[in-house]
Amino acid sequence: MKHVFWLLFLSATIAVAQPSTEVYLMDLNPNIENFGISNIINITKDPGYDNQPSFMDNENLLLAKNNDGQTDIQAYNFVTKKRAFIHTSTPGGEYSPQLIPNTNDVAAVRLDKDGKQRLYKYEFASKKIVELIEEIEVAYYAFHDQNRIIASILAGNKLDLVVIDLAQKEAFSYIENAGRSIHKVPEASSVSYSLVNEEKNIDIYLLDIDEDGESFFVCQLPVGIQDYAWINETTLIAGSGAELYLYDLFGDGEWKQVADLSEFKLQNITRLAVSPDKKKLALVAEPISEEKPRSVLTEPADAIVQKHLLPFNNRDLDAFTDAFAEDVIVSRFPNDIMYEGKEVLRENYKRYFKRTKESNVEVSNRITLGDYVIDEETARVDGKSHRQVTIYKTANGKIASMNFIHEEKSSESPVEIVQKQLDAYNNRDIDAFLATYAENVEVYNYPHIPQYTGQETMRNSYEGFFQSTPDLHCAIKTRLVINNKVIDLEDVTINGKQYPFIAIYEVENDKISKVTFVR
Repeated sequence: MKHVFWLLFLSATIAVAQPSTEVYLMDLNPNIENFGISNIINITKDPGYDNQPSFMDNENLLLAKNNDGQTDIQAYNFVTKKRAFIHTSTPGGEYSPQLIPNTNDVAAVRLDKDGKQRLYKYEFASKKIVELIEEIEVAYYAFHDQNRIIASILAGNKLDLVVIDLAQKEAFSYIENAGRSIHKVPEASSVSYSLVNEEKNIDIYLLDIDEDGESFFVCQLPVGIQDYAWINETTLIAGSGAELYLYDLFGDGEWKQVADLSEFKLQNITRLAVSPDKKKLALVAEPISEEKPRSVLTEPADAIVQKHLLPFNNRDLDAFTDAFAEDVIVSRFPNDIMYEGKEVLRENYKRYFKRTKESNVEVSNRITLGDYVIDEETARVDGKSHRQVTIYKTANGKIASMNFIHEEKSSESPVEIVQKQLDAYNNRDIDAFLATYAENVEVYNYPHIPQYTGQETMRNSYEGFFQSTPDLHCAIKTRLVINNKVIDLEDVTINGKQYPFIAIYEVENDKISKVTFVR
């Protein structure tokens, strides 16, 4: 659909970056000098949303698990292999489960039917479900102790960090623009939290509210990564793509790659958790499935996307909602998740249709490549118009994700520099090609999977390629331009064969600062 006023839809930031995620469990050797993992097992094996693992102890794991289309909290004993949902299913999805310190009870964020996110306690003994703190929409959190929580809460179009005192039923604001990763540091009295820095990357800080409440900078996460976990009080672990990285607080200040899990057919690692005895690692990733032959696909991607347009313009909520997958993800480019799930989408647009008298979206240009559709659109709402670009990903006959780029005022004129880059590419002129890029250019695979950074790495990648490919040529089939971004559907000839790509170029200060490839 057409995402018209995105602020309406920011609630439900519980959602994660990846569709159809799985939880993997493995043995861990945490020694930095001899780091190793083994016995990797997919413990969910479910086409729906399985995510947010958290260890209760050295034998039991909590996770947010698909339960017949709804997300509920499941406990899994990985010694006995027994699993069970911790309570009778309630309306609304449940996320981010954690054991409450010094109790047998579990806390989780629940997305209630009114669209608000609340933090609840699930009591094992009494089976009661109790709201832990009222009037606060909690997105992510960690317990400092049994009565105090560090949490990111919804605050308009951003997350703010607060300290919640459950005994006093009060919350104290701490800092703005918080991230989603908050963790109790093992064997320490501090909690770590993430913060969005000026470059829109993620920094990690330590906070000990038992002392003077000051924060201490730890490190910056690698570009594009939001999630991490503590192995011990001095060692961090994070995932990017199919790779694992470690950071030693007493090391050389660099993240070190320690494992590549691509052979296990997984990708896009996000959330991680380490068992208290440091012998188990749980992580979330997307499985890589064998590509289906095109002959078995029921419809092309553009036909799937088209199914939601007319119902939206006719304000037919049922037909509109039916075009989307159960675990649809809605985000702002490149990977700023707003919400997830068909039911949340339905409630958001139900409210939207009530608030507006008329709305209409027209597609002025379209790029289609495999399962992806990128539409240039004009949205008219109650007499006002604006442009936007929407990136759709389809799967199994439904829209699996929508990623929005809204038109804004921009001082950049991106087309000229992108065209210079294209001309230099076709001339195989490496110096002219690199001159169009920023020194610290960042290259990603869609939606935001880091590939490499910097002109020097780019030179190493392209120089030999230019020299060995005399027929190299890139033809632009379709070009969309919005703000400082140029989106090209490219047909590249390499050694007599043609390969289609989508490239999203972002221009800053008359240089290409970022490229995202949709393959």
